Amino acid sequence: MNEQAIRELVAWMKIILLTALIILVFRQFLFEPVSVHGRSMMPTFEEDDKVLLVKISPIENFDLIVFKAPEGKNFIKRVIGIPGDRLKMEEDQLYLNGRKMEEPYLKENREWAKEQGYPQLTTEFGEFTVPTGYYFVLGDNRLNSVDSRTIGFIQRDAVLGEVKYRISPLRHFGRVE
Repeated sequence: MNEQAIRELVAWMKIILLTALIILVFRQFLFEPVSVHGRSMMPTFEEDDKVLLVKISPIENFDLIVFKAPEGKNFIKRVIGIPGDRLKMEEDQLYLNGRKMEEPYLKENREWAKEQGYPQLTTEFGEFTVPTGYYFVLGDNRLNSVDSRTIGFIQRDAVLGEVKYRISPLRHFGRVE
């Protein structure tokens, strides 16, 4: 091999290594693709939807997050309460810090529940405060969701990231609200 070919090979190896390093850093610290499994977030997300997590986003009320559940699985849920929030569910109405909250993402599930004869979508719970370092999460499909009502508060350290974009299926590609 001549000297020119070796230099060119080394240059290509550097580019490939740098590209791999950049991808690794982005995936480890900034973004991560995740598949949705289960029906607890329907109709917001369906089985096998692919989403992109942002790992550096501050978590706020009603954000969609993926976290490591107690049994080691990744769950996707909606953050209802952040540290210090007072929450209460009364007559299928969410109260956050004493204010009645609208939950437009539940419209389809409420209609379905009513058609099926369920008196309410979300079981009532008395007022409580979300402790420091924890979140209270619920699935959008409240009649079929393992969430904070069953597994308790979610530790901040268990959160893998906030769901910002749906990347598959293509007909639903884009920013998630």
